[in-house]
Amino acid sequence: MSDWSNLASQAASSLLGTLVGGAITVLVVRWQTIKTLTSQAELAAAQQVANARLVRAEKERERSAEAARQLLERLADLYAWLPSLPDVGLENPRLSQHAQGQCASAMQSIRRGMHTELLSIESGEVRERYRTLVKLVYEAGWRGVGREYRERVIRDARNYLRYVQLCLESVIDGSPIPEAVLPPVLDRVGIEVWTPPDIPWHWGDPADGS
Repeated sequence: MSDWSNLASQAASSLLGTLVGGAITVLVVRWQTIKTLTSQAELAAAQQVANARLVRAEKERERSAEAARQLLERLADLYAWLPSLPDVGLENPRLSQHAQGQCASAMQSIRRGMHTELLSIESGEVRERYRTLVKLVYEAGWRGVGREYRERVIRDARNYLRYVQLCLESVIDGSPIPEAVLPPVLDRVGIEVWTPPDIPWHWGDPADGS
């Protein structure tokens, strides 16, 4: 009986060990499976968030680029009529009244752009430079600031306008924004024309229209 008892006890212990070992193995596998699934779910969620941010950033860039294109069209209209800028606030313009009216309309257009398309431009620096341009042309046109230096004021406004154009082009291209510069002071003394420190090569090309 003692042998049978020992044998039964050993068999029971062996079975218990097998059951316990199997249970532990099942628990370990289950834990590893849960951990793997959790990690995969977290990775998928993180990837989904990253993709959503990427899509949102791309949409914002496209919206910003489209706004920049529309603002460039407004600036191109003003650029064509800048010779009449000092005449805008005069009763008897030096050039034609037609040119005076066109310049005034172009000024109103870029001012409207400041309250519409400009708000879609992501870069705060570019937005501020555009607003500075609007202020500049209104000071030169309606307020007559620097009118005694007519040609210099026209060229100051033209060069700063082109500088803002370069900034908007960088928004479209996704290239670095031109460095910040102080705008021209229209009521300064002298005939020296304002230019940004780094002049693009085509500014000196006669075919560029400047």
